[in-house]
Amino acid sequence: MVPSHISEEIVYDNPLQPVRVLHEFRNEKVTGKWHYHNELELIAVVRGEFSIYTKDKIFRLTAGDVAIIGSFEPHHSFKDEGIMEYIVLQFDIFKYIGQNLISYMKYFTEAGRLYSKLNYIFTESPEVKRRIFDHINEISREYARREKGYEIAMYSLIYKIILELVRSDRSSLLDLKNDSGIIKLLPVLDYIEKNISSRVDMQEAAKLMNLDYFYFGKYFKKYTGKTFLEYVNYKKIVNAELILLTRDVSVLETASLIGMPNMANFYKFFYKYNKCSPKEFRRKLLL
Repeated sequence: MVPSHISEEIVYDNPLQPVRVLHEFRNEKVTGKWHYHNELELIAVVRGEFSIYTKDKIFRLTAGDVAIIGSFEPHHSFKDEGIMEYIVLQFDIFKYIGQNLISYMKYFTEAGRLYSKLNYIFTESPEVKRRIFDHINEISREYARREKGYEIAMYSLIYKIILELVRSDRSSLLDLKNDSGIIKLLPVLDYIEKNISSRVDMQEAAKLMNLDYFYFGKYFKKYTGKTFLEYVNYKKIVNAELILLTRDVSVLETASLIGMPNMANFYKFFYKYNKCSPKEFRRKLLL
């Protein structure tokens, strides 16, 4: 039985770059607490030994090894005394995958799916492990240097990691046989895009597919990994981010422009996706 665990809130340096990179050097004994988070997590061990515990398996890593932990998957780490260097990459795949690739998003974000099982890929294919290890290393270097265009480089490397996992999954843990379900949702996704600045009605969306309201809700969650309301609110906040960065309007006007006039709700959802207020977001990115 898994001990009690906590939800860890990942804070990004740049709200528009939903990734956290930690390059850690440890010499002391460390026993982490059970926790989980919304982000996918990859760990690359540069030197030393490191163990990751999930609810049904222990991954013992040494230099050159890579491990993946899925969204919402409880885990904790352990290292004994001795020099240890490792890189932790945590990113919100929901913000990296656009509408045209939404069918892939579900397989990385759905709560309850044990993505740590994908670690079999690294055992079966040392070449894939080496390439992903190199990608994580390069992301860490780009993040540390922050040279012009580093955001593009990191974005590209994260996509390469996702592609490696999808193409190397010989056991079909990332089952992508339901693309037809996403195709049927395209009119709904277009409806959301066209009405994102006003009221987006789930009943109207259900009518576009000739589905019952409650069945439509289950269908949408099944093929996107998000509830209809979660998806709509996320798209509204993305729209708000663009307005805050490109238009000289107040926070109140911004909330109105995205069809979320209730300021309490606007602040709540904005903080959920950016871990800061709209004013802090604008101040941080428009220095």
